[in-house]
Amino acid sequence: EERRKLLVKQTGEKVEETRIALRNIRQDGLKDAKRKKDAKELSEDDVKRVEKEFDKLMSEYQDKIDAAFRAKEQDILTI
Repeated sequence: EERRKLLVKQTGEKVEETRIALRNIRQDGLKDAKRKKDAKELSEDDVKRVEKEFDKLMSEYQDKIDAAFRAKEQDILTI
């Protein structure tokens, strides 16, 4: 049981690393969109659309990550 709890903890740490990676990707994408707006390659409306799309995708993938973690946690803790 102790080993299983340790595995769940390690899995949780990996999930957090994945969330951090997703946030970094989002930040890079938003910086790129704002840079293109400053270079007049994108309009303000396009930047807003990109931000909304990023937020929607991030929410979707966060939900998938959470669901996968819960399923794996159940799998690990089940004898």
